[in-house]
Amino acid sequence: MKHKQLHLVVTSLFALGATGVWAAGEADTIPASSRAVPNSANVLPGNVFESGGVPVAAGRSQQALKVADGVNVYADAQASTGYDSNVTMAGKGSEPGSAFYRIRPTVTAETRYREDRYTLGYKGDFVHYPNFDPNSLGQNDVIFQAQNVFSSRAAMAWGASSGDHYDPIGSTDRSIGNQTADHYRSKAVSATFRYGAEEATGRVEMDAGWGSKRYQNNRATTESADVDNTNVGARFYYRVMPKTRLIAEYRRTYFDYTNDTSLLSNDDTRYLLGLSWDASAAVTGTIKAGQQQKNFDTSVRQDYLGPTWEASVRWKPLSYSSFDLIGGRSANDPDGFTGVPIAKSVSLGWNHDWKSYLHSKLSAGKLDTNYRNTNRKDDEYVYSAALMYDVRRWLGVGLEYTFSHRDSTVDTYDYVRRLSMLKVEASF
Repeated sequence: MKHKQLHLVVTSLFALGATGVWAAGEADTIPASSRAVPNSANVLPGNVFESGGVPVAAGRSQQALKVADGVNVYADAQASTGYDSNVTMAGKGSEPGSAFYRIRPTVTAETRYREDRYTLGYKGDFVHYPNFDPNSLGQNDVIFQAQNVFSSRAAMAWGASSGDHYDPIGSTDRSIGNQTADHYRSKAVSATFRYGAEEATGRVEMDAGWGSKRYQNNRATTESADVDNTNVGARFYYRVMPKTRLIAEYRRTYFDYTNDTSLLSNDDTRYLLGLSWDASAAVTGTIKAGQQQKNFDTSVRQDYLGPTWEASVRWKPLSYSSFDLIGGRSANDPDGFTGVPIAKSVSLGWNHDWKSYLHSKLSAGKLDTNYRNTNRKDDEYVYSAALMYDVRRWLGVGLEYTFSHRDSTVDTYDYVRRLSMLKVEASF
């Protein structure tokens, strides 16, 4: 399964996160109950030109600290403690359970000049398991983002990121049974150019990017996972209704695995058609469907040609209640030694504000993964419930519970996991 591409971040149930390069550098030190089911915090934001630019811990308002003329600094943090019944998502009878303590600080500096915006941010994620120290890890990201508006028609969003990360034991097929977590460093740059006014009937976007991942340890199993990726894309938006646009999109990514023995280097091309709804509408988000073609450099691996689709939709029938539908189907690169995984996922979440200071979220998700040319098939389920109480404008306290389960035709990959936590979120 490609856990890190489609995942449920169980500690981000109350917010829509930042987009673009910021999201690209994201990693979790606590292996999510299932990285299979995506969360709206990472999927819904959409257009890089419509994002706020400043990541906020729980969607609560921040007060800017003015450190210089035109330069504002924002900070927030999430702290949580709880119990994880299965830290490594191990099979029955071998589950390592542990309490955990976690903190996720974020600091962002922002400056604006007319309509241009520049941000430089740091994001950390540190967790400690007293009863399972190998997954006591720290993750770090430094992210730069910029948006330049040249005219009412032309604008560009661009940025770069650098990260120091770990794949916690159990979070990938490759790491199962390891004594230490896989440590890697990543770099990425990206840019998106838009031509077409917001109110125009048509709009064009073109983007390009480059990324690199290099593992630092456990080289017997991680050397084959070192990869560079180069991507280009273009999409055309055509307004068919006041708040609805038709999308035609082309995406191509080349994954260059640096170890010749990995046999994974491939060219991934997607053609998509769909609809998007403006943020001001009762329905917000995007639905796209089309064809994916994955051509491997080596004839040892069979190429893939098949349907692909993506959906990230929020329906808000009331000002205090909303529903998130997230899903997709794609062929991914394996994160272990099994065949190419074909993954189909869907999740539904309900967000509700009972009072101005009391918020809840219920969610359920499922992922089906078939591994080509093997007898392995995984069915994963995730259910979660969370409640958040705003003590102050800048301070919230919450409770969260997640149950996850994987049923595989290969018994080694079966697991049951329960994660409960008390969380404190603060924005400064």
